Amino acid sequence: MNLVCVDIDECSKNSLICGDNSACFNTVGSYYCECLTGFKDFAGATRQCLDIDECAENQHICGEWDICLNQVGSYQCKCPTGFSNYNYRRTHCVDINECNTEGVCGKGGNCHNLNGSYWCLCPAGFTNFGNNQSKCVELNCDQYETQPGQLLVNTTDVLHLGVQSNGEVTKLLRTIEMSIRLIAPLLTENVTRIETNHTKAEIMVRRDKTPPEGPVSLTNENTQLDTTWETAVGDYQNYPGFAFVVLLSYKNLDTLKDSFSPQSQQLMSSAVTVSVSNSNTTNLPQPVNLTFNHLQSSDVDPTCVYWSDENGPGEWSGRGCTSVMSNSTHTVCSCNHLSTFALLKGIHQKKESGQLSVVMWVGISVALAFVVLSLIMSLWCRNFSRKRRGGHRLQQDIQLYSK
Repeated sequence: MNLVCVDIDECSKNSLICGDNSACFNTVGSYYCECLTGFKDFAGATRQCLDIDECAENQHICGEWDICLNQVGSYQCKCPTGFSNYNYRRTHCVDINECNTEGVCGKGGNCHNLNGSYWCLCPAGFTNFGNNQSKCVELNCDQYETQPGQLLVNTTDVLHLGVQSNGEVTKLLRTIEMSIRLIAPLLTENVTRIETNHTKAEIMVRRDKTPPEGPVSLTNENTQLDTTWETAVGDYQNYPGFAFVVLLSYKNLDTLKDSFSPQSQQLMSSAVTVSVSNSNTTNLPQPVNLTFNHLQSSDVDPTCVYWSDENGPGEWSGRGCTSVMSNSTHTVCSCNHLSTFALLKGIHQKKESGQLSVVMWVGISVALAFVVLSLIMSLWCRNFSRKRRGGHRLQQDIQLYSK
């Protein structure tokens, strides 16, 4: 009897004979094991196939711009923004040429491709200000033609919503005065009048190569201001090429009562803010004169006062102001500094710290943000627009006209 030897297929008899991550190959009388792709045979007490970290073994396996992500038995190349390997996860990432996309830079825009990015150059009359990867749009400054006056409208209307205490009045006056100083240099007319729901302002602007000189007089229905261009300019050596004088009258601060006074005291005149281009107005070499119309005829001699916040939330003070002449209908005040002025029947001395209402703080923030953003847009439009525009400045809620 003849015996026939038949090969044993060890791979079939024992599927785990080669361990994890490996393949078994039968041979005549034996077998051998090979690690699968992405795995490596590490010889030790027991042979085993372990994952190969392709990202660590070859740092440039994904190319210059790619991010390599190791996986069990494999790896993946992840492309950053602006690059692609077109879904072949193990190929190098290449730059996407965004300029091949029609209209990527908008009307008339010139596209420049970069590694992983691009930027758009806009022609004259168009802009993508603030984002050079956005489409170019036509520069239209029509909406900003009335911006200087609109600044004052929004500032006063928003802030008056929360005026209930002395501290809030201080914040109101400070913000409005700052707004005036920002608005005045933007005006192109020599004399401009702006009226809002709460204020009336007359602004005189001079643009000369040399500092202007001589008297200046501004008038509204309640007050007359008399000063000089020398006072408005101040430091002649640092003259910026323009000077302005502002007289702003408040329509409804005349009913302001001092909540800390033992008896109710009303103003005898409208309150007015005086501002000039000179920033140093705490001690003027030449005083300014203000002629106030009394709100009601009275034989009581009023006190010339200004709003002071030096020692608390704010109060009317007579320091630095004197009454030059007074009768039943008019009073002339002379002051050696600039601020917000009025006539008062008496002056209180009590002070108390107040806390601003939430409404006032919100109003202040909104108004200041509007002022800054609007000024940026106004200056930006003037710098980029090729058109010189004229005509009317304010419509609808404000009345603006020039002498």
